[in-house]
Amino acid sequence: MVKHSRPYGRSKFGAVHLGLLLGASLLPTTAIAQAPAAAEATAEAEAAASSIIVTGQRVEATKVAADAIAFGNNIQIVSSEAIAASGASNFAELAQFLIKGANIGYSPDEGEYTIRLDGGGDRDTLVVLDGVPLYDRGPALEDIWGSTTIDPHMIERVEVFRGGNSLFFGSNGGIGVISLVTKRPDGTNKVELGASYGEFNSRELWGNAKFALDAEGRHSVMVYGSSQQTDGPRIFAPESYVDNVAKAGGIQKYPLNRNNIGVKYLWKIDDDTNFRLNGQYTQIEFQDPFPDNETFSPNRVRYPIIDFSIDRRWSDAIYSELTGYWSNPRLNNTETFAETCTNRAGCVDVKGQPIRFGDATGRSTPYPNKGFGADSKVGGFQERGLNFRNTFTFPKLVEFVAGVQVVSYKDDSDPVFPVGDASTTITGLYLDARPVIPFSPDTKISLAVRTDFAKSFDSKTIWKFGFRQPIGPFYIRGNGGTSYSLPRTNELFSVSPTQVGNPNLQTETTETYNGAVGFSKTFGGVQINAEVGAFRTDISNRIQGTSGLTPNTWFNNSAVTEIRGITADMDFILGKQFTANINYTKQQARLAGTDLQINETPEYMITGNVAWHSANDRFHVTLLPRYQGPEYATGGGNVRQPDGSMAARFRNNFGNYFVMNGSIAYWAGDERQHRFQLRVVNITNTKYAERYGYGNMRFSSAFLRGEIAANSDAYFYGYEFEGKPRAVYASFTTSF
Repeated sequence: MVKHSRPYGRSKFGAVHLGLLLGASLLPTTAIAQAPAAAEATAEAEAAASSIIVTGQRVEATKVAADAIAFGNNIQIVSSEAIAASGASNFAELAQFLIKGANIGYSPDEGEYTIRLDGGGDRDTLVVLDGVPLYDRGPALEDIWGSTTIDPHMIERVEVFRGGNSLFFGSNGGIGVISLVTKRPDGTNKVELGASYGEFNSRELWGNAKFALDAEGRHSVMVYGSSQQTDGPRIFAPESYVDNVAKAGGIQKYPLNRNNIGVKYLWKIDDDTNFRLNGQYTQIEFQDPFPDNETFSPNRVRYPIIDFSIDRRWSDAIYSELTGYWSNPRLNNTETFAETCTNRAGCVDVKGQPIRFGDATGRSTPYPNKGFGADSKVGGFQERGLNFRNTFTFPKLVEFVAGVQVVSYKDDSDPVFPVGDASTTITGLYLDARPVIPFSPDTKISLAVRTDFAKSFDSKTIWKFGFRQPIGPFYIRGNGGTSYSLPRTNELFSVSPTQVGNPNLQTETTETYNGAVGFSKTFGGVQINAEVGAFRTDISNRIQGTSGLTPNTWFNNSAVTEIRGITADMDFILGKQFTANINYTKQQARLAGTDLQINETPEYMITGNVAWHSANDRFHVTLLPRYQGPEYATGGGNVRQPDGSMAARFRNNFGNYFVMNGSIAYWAGDERQHRFQLRVVNITNTKYAERYGYGNMRFSSAFLRGEIAANSDAYFYGYEFEGKPRAVYASFTTSF
């Protein structure tokens, strides 16, 4: 068997530039948006998390997020309290109802989903977990959905960076980055435990315990873990299944099991230096058979991660951070298809009954390399990363942030797959200059550049700018920049009956801008915050996949994807008892020269968050409404239109629906530490589709008997990925 040797490897420039950058590492800390000046911030806050004002309330944020706000980026911070009030059982539910401008790819209840911001696709929004990218590098077997491994109960906060943010995070952050900051040891002692039960026999246990190892709390540890099991809601309606797939047992439940365990360590070396180490292992098992061909499809993902960080404040002017990680996600995927009668005289099925030619026998046959036991081959990849970031400040003159990021990954699949195991290594050098304007010190300006080196493309330079100008209770902000995304391994080299790679794929590039005008003021006892903005994104050489073909493949779309959008956001805060938010994102995403919205990109979304808390802080009510505008799916291959152009055979709008989740909670105990919650998903019991897919009839009895022609209208059909019906869950959490 011929193996494709990938033309990717370590850049010859990497070591040289790393040495130069390490030698030049004198760098600083900076002021934070709507917060005291840098001189007033403590060294500890700068080394860990900064306190900033977001929607009129003081919250914790990493220094990267605080700086991003200060220099004109659109940042949203979702707290652990908001996550707990939502009751989200997976990260997709959290994103759907708490992250502004987010759309979910695939189905949150299927065990496969991605998060997309502001009209982007799967490769334009980067999700990182404590600095570790959960982006799928494309193992030979099939996609690995890193976001599905996230335990919402361990999240301390979610920092959402809307707009281009590849400067510090690397490629695949061209439209946005969702950075998850998890709970961690801090030198104190505390235990948190929780349990829930609800619809679809859903059971969940979770907990963490942090404790100091010495009297001063300089050494401390946290152990944590969670376990989730559910039979899952129905994903596909029975009528969505091809007849032979249904006869062979394809109609089934979609159970999901997720188990996670980990340990974290903190060493406070001195008052200015911290070292952190984390190791965790997640295993998730789920079913994902599609109704047009698969009768049985259990998946098992194993996702170990080790990450570390060390930060030090050398002086008032110099601050350094070094972070690193290793991950090795691996997937086993069994997939079977219906065995059919190939004898024109007829056959006998597994029950001994006579069947016609083309009918299912009741048996199933595995796809190559997707069988049982030793015949279920493993797909996966290994990834390593380092990021050395330095900040240094020259008061009243300028601040610089400079660093080097090295990311290296390679395929780690079974040798049976024709994919090379050479490493792709990308070395990125970045510099962000933040000058102080003498005649307008409140004006914040950031001018940044990054150059990445790799054998696959020699070098690529991206840039970014940002600004923020306060004007009394108002402000004006804006930022823009460029990014890129490499083809994934499976997009280049995969070979299977259902999909084949395209080794000629080119790098995808992104250029994006956004800006806004905002307002924040207190009227009596009411705090009002509002912002109206717009964004503009162009994606060239966009990598897309075909749909409904046998096999499917990937291609670079020669037409530029043009995304144009507007945003509106308003908060009302009435003391500590009532808060409300409503936000609106409109996104026109089209190929240049066309007037059709691209697939799986809603034209607009309206979401909200209404919360009431009793005066004694015992009772809590939360409502999370969401309206999804028109959203389209196309399939059936391209056919010639009356005007001579080529367009998709079928197009379906599966959007235009309203869904609302809600919860009621009671907090008992002297410190409100015993918390009971009743959560209702889809309160109005709306029937809707999370996604709409297209399949074909190649396994149907009619096609096998020649009653349906290949690639005819009757050969293709569409089906819904059903949203969760009304469901009720009860949970209890406690801490001590």
